[in-house]
Amino acid sequence: MRRLILALPFLALAWALEVRVTAELSLGLFPQAVVVERVAEPQGILVVYGASRAEAVFRYHDEDLRRRGWVRTKYQVKKKEWKAEYRKGKAKATLSVKDKKGRVEVRLKEGG
Repeated sequence: MRRLILALPFLALAWALEVRVTAELSLGLFPQAVVVERVAEPQGILVVYGASRAEAVFRYHDEDLRRRGWVRTKYQVKKKEWKAEYRKGKAKATLSVKDKKGRVEVRLKEGG
C-alpha cells in the first residue's frame, strides 16, 4: 500500500503528459517544450508549444503515434509545415505541425 501511495504523484504526472483525442487516438505531449495553449477541435485537438524546433516536435509526435500502433501512410513537408497521415485498422488520423516563429502548432485529427 505504501508503494502505491508513493507512486501516485508519478502516475498523475504520466497522465498529464498525454491528451486523449478519442478512445483510439491520444497525443503524448512533447516533454522539452511548454504547452502554451490546448484547444479541443471537432474530431481533434490543437496543442501550441512555446518552442522553435518544429521538426523535432513533429518527429516526437510521429514516433509516439507509431509506437502506439499507428502506421504512417503519407508524409509531406512544405515550408515550415510537416504533415502526415496514419492508419490503425479502419481508423485514420492526420498530424500537422507548423512553425509559427517561436511557437509550434500541433494539430491531430481523427478521420481523413
